[in-house]
Amino acid sequence: MRYAIITNPASGKMTVEQKRSALEGAAAILDAQVHGLDIPSEQGLIERARQLADDYDVVVVAGGDGTFSDVINAIDPSEKPVAYLPLGSGNAMRYALGYKGNLLRIADRIKRGRIREFDLIDCDGRRRAVTAAVGMEGTILRLRDRLLAQGITGFRAYLHAVLAAYLRFYKRTDAEVTIDGLPFSVPNLLTLMITKHPFYGYGMKIVPRARFADRTLHVFWVGRGLLPTLYGALTAFTVGNRTGHHRRGEKVEVRLRSPLLLQTDGNRAWESDCFSFRVLPKALKIKC
Repeated sequence: MRYAIITNPASGKMTVEQKRSALEGAAAILDAQVHGLDIPSEQGLIERARQLADDYDVVVVAGGDGTFSDVINAIDPSEKPVAYLPLGSGNAMRYALGYKGNLLRIADRIKRGRIREFDLIDCDGRRRAVTAAVGMEGTILRLRDRLLAQGITGFRAYLHAVLAAYLRFYKRTDAEVTIDGLPFSVPNLLTLMITKHPFYGYGMKIVPRARFADRTLHVFWVGRGLLPTLYGALTAFTVGNRTGHHRRGEKVEVRLRSPLLLQTDGNRAWESDCFSFRVLPKALKIKC
């Protein structure tokens, strides 16, 4: 199969030369060229991804969850297979795919692997996602982006943003959630996540029962205080999250008393007081 690697020069904490060097061995294994390091804009990256999807058998995304999300929204991943080389910080996709070892080992697994079909989430008919969240995540992303601009990166930036959001900046609201026609209330919402796999990033298993290919959406929410939240985070790093609430269904609607920012795969999306989600069965082909 013919592979093309695409990466975002502006994402993560690595320089362009560091990314070029890091991908050199993986590119040799896949007999692929690395694209995107010369592209200064997000729109340019999207256009390049579409071109590569026309010219190659597999588009290999080298980056974090956000770059992967951008590419699967630029092309039709139900028709064109993609693959994933983790270069980001949180890398929830790395854990979801069970990747271990360095980029060389992962590239070899991609080359030897087969094409698998997974589900995606349709968000308001505007964007496909692996994970979407409404609540404190939008505030966390805003704060994290400020820290990144100051040179604070990785898990340190994320942890600082979480604490600042929880203790000072996030304003809670009430939510009405409907799953497959059954409504329920979530007062004092902290976070509500719609996901297709267990992981949130940094190896945190937030929704242990979620599965990538079970043709359903997994809905997880928390509305409690600091101590249960910290306990949930601790168990998510070890045996799997033991706090919050979990339900599943094919269609989810969320209505909020006050507008909040939607987060999709680590990217800021749009702000609204109403969101709708539905499962897209077998909408993602990944060679892994």
